[in-house]
Amino acid sequence: MPEYCGVISKSPTVKAIKAKIEAEEAKFDFTILDRVVDEAVNIDIRQIAEQTQAQVAEVETVAAFGTNDVILDIRAPDEADSQPLKLEDVTVEKIPFYKLGTAFSELDKSKTYLLYCDRGVMSRLQALYLIEQGHSNVKVYRA
Repeated sequence: MPEYCGVISKSPTVKAIKAKIEAEEAKFDFTILDRVVDEAVNIDIRQIAEQTQAQVAEVETVAAFGTNDVILDIRAPDEADSQPLKLEDVTVEKIPFYKLGTAFSELDKSKTYLLYCDRGVMSRLQALYLIEQGHSNVKVYRA
């Protein structure tokens, strides 16, 4: 799984092998990094959950599901496999958060998709992104 951030990653790399880092850095185009750093917006990591909550006030959060709903478990595969989401009377599909942006447009548009993750932060972020992309059939599921 790509490492997203220290807040959400289960076991981020904290002691990497220097030779491996240098070998990968040699392949990297640092002009791209310079450009995105210049364009980046900085957010204090301690305020992400609060800002996300404020931004996604229009994203509905539900604790129950209907007959037309599909739960999308957007956790990383290792998390979803080690602690499977077991719910009765609803379809649960696994699409990791880092594949959701491209995979969502291929899903059945007649269904409503309820995004699930352990802490709710990633599901709110992804729901906001999908709504901004024009999808109205997405909500956040919190058990």
